[in-house]
Amino acid sequence: MNDVLLPQVNNNCRFCSFNQWMPAGVRVLNAAVNYNPFSVNIGGTNVAANLDQGNITRYAQVNQGYQTVTLTGSNGYIYLQKQVYIGDGMTTIAIINAASGLDVMPISDTACATNNFSTCIRVANLAYYSGPVNVNMGNLIFSSVVFQNVTSFSRVDAGNYTVRVSRSQRPGNTLVSVPVNLNANRIYTLYIMNWNASADAIQTFLVEDRRS
Repeated sequence: MNDVLLPQVNNNCRFCSFNQWMPAGVRVLNAAVNYNPFSVNIGGTNVAANLDQGNITRYAQVNQGYQTVTLTGSNGYIYLQKQVYIGDGMTTIAIINAASGLDVMPISDTACATNNFSTCIRVANLAYYSGPVNVNMGNLIFSSVVFQNVTSFSRVDAGNYTVRVSRSQRPGNTLVSVPVNLNANRIYTLYIMNWNASADAIQTFLVEDRRS
């Protein structure tokens, strides 16, 4: 057993966006630990206020192209300003920890073909302090997913699964084991995040979307 294993958090965000398609649609996920909530402005559009760690916004439409992402605190302090390219599709901008303190990472929210019996899932590792992770879900295994890596979608049968997450350096030591229910005709992103600045402090955040 590891010596730092407190809460095992499994958050589920069902239908984070009812929009099946939104050109230049952007939502924001706060995956950074050890910071107070942020207000987020993208290209002059306020997309979030008091966005706490482990929370995600709905999609907002912004202009396509390079846009400045600004993260501010409740006192108006600017933590980060960075230009990010927003394509004509849909994007999740993840706020993450970095060697410099904070960074933002655009994640393209692409589609995956499903039907009345199947679903798609991918893994995004946003756990800065944990390094590469292994994610096991039945017969589906995502191995050595490094920090800031987003896997391709895998299509599986809809149904109930148990997700087990471990650090790739210690694959036999399961840090989080959580049940998930994957609905048919939906696509999922399983975000792996820290909940404090410890390598073994891992939580999961499952986001369900619909695309046509």
